Amino acid sequence: MKALMRHAPLVAFCLTIGVLFLTEGVPWVVAQSEAAPATAQASTTAPSDTSDTAVSSDKTGETVEVAEDETSSSGDDDQKAGAAADGAPEAADKASDAVECCKPGDQTPPTELVEKIPPGGLHSPYPDYKKMAADDPKLVVQFRLPGCNECHGGTGGGGFCPALSQGVWFWGNTDDVLFRLITLGSDGLEKQGFYRRQWGSVHAGMPAMGHTIKTADHLWKIIAFIRSINPPGTNPPEKVIPGKMELEDWEK
Repeated sequence: MKALMRHAPLVAFCLTIGVLFLTEGVPWVVAQSEAAPATAQASTTAPSDTSDTAVSSDKTGETVEVAEDETSSSGDDDQKAGAAADGAPEAADKASDAVECCKPGDQTPPTELVEKIPPGGLHSPYPDYKKMAADDPKLVVQFRLPGCNECHGGTGGGGFCPALSQGVWFWGNTDDVLFRLITLGSDGLEKQGFYRRQWGSVHAGMPAMGHTIKTADHLWKIIAFIRSINPPGTNPPEKVIPGKMELEDWEK
């Protein structure tokens, strides 16, 4: 008994521990067991969050690529617009040449002008040929200088070639036709697609004078002189005989 009493504190301690285990230990173990799946579930959910982040990153990448594509497309459009803008002055110059041709004092060789300007685009800078002839009695000199008088007479009234003063136009009477005919001759005019309208008393071709007449301005003055010696009503705008570039059905 004395020995039991001596060990009584130890026995009481062991009993207390046993009671605590029986009353608290089991719920504690159960709680730990329930916490374990939750922890596992949390660790399982974490990769899903990472995957969502990756998807978000992929979508962001797609957005960036789309933005880059749009930027590239915009850049291509800018380049096209720039190319169009660069080509605009050249197109404007060509249109300007066609509309503004021709100007007084033009030093362009006639042979170059007929190649540069399409058919129908040559217009005299001296439309008031009557006033020009009245103001400059020596206009006939412009006619004689390249040797036109040797075939058509000193004042254009005819020689061994037809007179230029009868209002008869074998190829037409527009500025464009007369300029090309004198420059290229009848053979050269045909090569540009023109057809003769009629023949005169002399069945001979017109020689090319484009290399003899050095400037377009000189040739326009010769044409002004020729118009001035023709009867009233036989020149444009009163009478217009355009160049013939297509054959009639009966001529084919």
